Amino acid sequence: MLLTSDFVTARYEALRTRAPDLDIITELGPGLDPDITALFAFKLPTGIASRLPNLQLAASVGAGADGIISAPDLPMHVKVTRAVEPGLGLSMAQFVSLQILRQFRSLPKMEQQHAAGEWKRLPVPDARQVTVGIMGLGSIGAVVADVVAALGFSVIGWTRSDERESRVPVFIGKAGMDTFLERSDFLVCLLPGTAQTAGLLGRSCLEKLPRGSFVINVARGGIVVEEDLLALVNEGHLSGAALDVFATEPLPPDSELWRHDKILVTPHIAAQPSIGPVVEQFIENLDRLTEGQPLLHEVDRNLNY
Repeated sequence: MLLTSDFVTARYEALRTRAPDLDIITELGPGLDPDITALFAFKLPTGIASRLPNLQLAASVGAGADGIISAPDLPMHVKVTRAVEPGLGLSMAQFVSLQILRQFRSLPKMEQQHAAGEWKRLPVPDARQVTVGIMGLGSIGAVVADVVAALGFSVIGWTRSDERESRVPVFIGKAGMDTFLERSDFLVCLLPGTAQTAGLLGRSCLEKLPRGSFVINVARGGIVVEEDLLALVNEGHLSGAALDVFATEPLPPDSELWRHDKILVTPHIAAQPSIGPVVEQFIENLDRLTEGQPLLHEVDRNLNY
């Protein structure tokens, strides 16, 4: 096993405690390494997989596996898994709800009034008149939809291709995209990062949102075209955005997003799988791999999620 980043290495002690007999390598030596059969990683740099001729499993420590699948030298026979744990959906739902309520109840304006010592009552809006559109209704998106609906908002969902059971109205694929966008006062992106979703939310999509809509991206930065989003905020079509993920991370200090008063930047912390369950899942999948059993939360290499 190889730990490929500081983020992953932070899980080292938990893994060592849980499986003291596991042979863990934290640095890759020069040349080929035939002893490594599994990777525990968040991002897989180009050039690593090609040096591991006996690699069988690449396990992501995150909910998404795009940082692993995107490695061009990762052979198709290598199995890829992603981290799934029960608390992740609720954690994401809390963060998304926070961003929705912050904008919905005009908290930034109230903070300005507080700083100015201005006593002015703002209108109290009706959540029942506001529609939250959620893109991506997987295990996390479904929980987010339920929690946001419980706050009184009207909730709709969109999926790229597959029709899932859902307690909210669902729009599917290109045929349902325009109607979905036209109805979304808040747009929440929870789509996986794939070749198909890269750049999906550019101007042509974002300008279909109602004027004054608010965008929340907690999925992958490459899905939203940041330049187009920024332009639509500056033009007044969008009221603002809350962005937790970016095309380049860390977000460069000179990015205009940092200084825009209508855009909230957070450093990719909307939700993280707890260390314990992720380690347990990885260890179980090592056992399953040895025994030839199906892996937990295996990624479809053709769909990339």
